[in-house]
Amino acid sequence: MAGSNQIIPEKIHLNQIKWISANTAISEETFPIQPTYDFVIAYNMMHNLEKKIVKIRLYVDMHGIISKKIVNQGGNYEVDFIFQIDNLEEHYQFIDEKPVFNGMLVATLLGISFSTLRGMLISLWKDTKLSNVIPPVISVPELLKSKRQQ
Repeated sequence: MAGSNQIIPEKIHLNQIKWISANTAISEETFPIQPTYDFVIAYNMMHNLEKKIVKIRLYVDMHGIISKKIVNQGGNYEVDFIFQIDNLEEHYQFIDEKPVFNGMLVATLLGISFSTLRGMLISLWKDTKLSNVIPPVISVPELLKSKRQQ
């Protein structure tokens, strides 16, 4: 890493968002009380160093809970966020011939991706029984621990 962990927002471009899967379960049943929702969020990261592209894939698994029992309401989602990073070479170094990205860059990309996904999910659930569900604000350091193999 060329001695700098500084993130310059103008050098990060979110160029594409792709839904990989969106499986929403909405029960026809009327529940006696409103379910609470449990969210499990994970990610993986890919890159093309020559093109200065980083892809973050977010995984969201959500299910409704009433009286400590899972109900058939929630969903599973996978979404890709494709970033072009003008100064990508400043944010990694090779260790054992593999690029290792600095944590500040990864945390920044995860934060951008997840906050964008929260809005996308709220929009997707609009006018459904899930319209009152707001995905949680998460700790990016905790999300960093949730890496999922593809």
